[in-house]
Amino acid sequence: MTTFLIVWLATQAVAVALIWGFTVGLGAPAAITQTPPVVVVVAVKGHDPEFDGFLECLFAQDYPTFRVIFAVDADSDPALSAIGPYLARMPGRVSFVVAGEGIDEGQKTTNLRAAVAHLRESDEILVLADADIWPQRDWLRRLVAPLVARKGDIVTGFPWLIVKDGKLASYMLTSLAASVATIPRLVMLNGAWGGSSAMRRDHFVALDMVNQWKGTLSDDLQLTNVANAAGDRIVVPREVLLRTAIHTGGWGDVIAEARRWYMLVRVHMPAAYFATLAAMSFGALGWIVALGGTLALRPDAAIALAAALGLSILRTAGRARLVYRLWGRPGLAENKSYFRIDWLISPVGMGFSALCGWSALFMRRTTWAGTTYEVRGPRQVKVLGRRRPPETA
Repeated sequence: MTTFLIVWLATQAVAVALIWGFTVGLGAPAAITQTPPVVVVVAVKGHDPEFDGFLECLFAQDYPTFRVIFAVDADSDPALSAIGPYLARMPGRVSFVVAGEGIDEGQKTTNLRAAVAHLRESDEILVLADADIWPQRDWLRRLVAPLVARKGDIVTGFPWLIVKDGKLASYMLTSLAASVATIPRLVMLNGAWGGSSAMRRDHFVALDMVNQWKGTLSDDLQLTNVANAAGDRIVVPREVLLRTAIHTGGWGDVIAEARRWYMLVRVHMPAAYFATLAAMSFGALGWIVALGGTLALRPDAAIALAAALGLSILRTAGRARLVYRLWGRPGLAENKSYFRIDWLISPVGMGFSALCGWSALFMRRTTWAGTTYEVRGPRQVKVLGRRRPPETA
């Protein structure tokens, strides 16, 4: 047991050191030599509370030349009422397309494929964005800068979740997301996140993503696979962390989301799935052994447990430093309630993540945004049913 606990503690210490190393030099100004025209494509469904904040942040970008294409599945979508004022003020920069219901593929995928059909030759850079992020004013500059400097073929980021409902389940999801957001930015580990990704339009066309997306549920994992097969360099600047407010329906929603993520990674990137599952299982086992040994009055286990709790506090402090470097005191205030309990949630989160991962080993069905899908392969998706909104009298 002692040897196992020493190895486990060493891995915990390395993980904490990586987070603190991540914060060194964080927040440097965006350096860009050219600002080619950008088109931002946003697939949206419904008028969630976060969407208004997204629109404000999007149109406050300090990038000189960009336009936006919104894609919805129906012309009755409530999101159009929020888009309307911007369309009226900037008809040349804002447009929307109605994609219709997806047929045996994710609705977001259908919306994206409909939107990119409206790209123009003048759109040099394509940016894919989710409708619930709150980007900083320099977001587009940070995405475009590595493309202009030819340092990567795809530039992407990660979400930084901000709990708005005060639910313990939401804090758990936030802690899991924070673990992913601070992994080392190594090319072999990088994946394209559909919430914030950029590439040259001609490269997007060369990848044939319109066809490669057909029949997929996960647009970003499919993009990652296609890019890797093409030998692309996917770069993830540390500063491209997108504040994303979340409201969950409780543990049921969080479990469903975590299991869906594991299922999709297993289907698209099985090696990454098993590597993540092994890491989470090893981390959770260490906490179980340390706690069990402490209850059995073993001194070595008690020392290991105390040391691990100290490292967990240091992990939370590193995450707080990250937030301060990127968003200052307002960021700390925004995340205050999360940081108060993160050091306790993170250990439990490893076990929670491992359980969700193992339970997704043979999972094939998931319900996402009211639509139930069966997934048998990266491009083998079947729509099993849709939850229709109640009709108004």
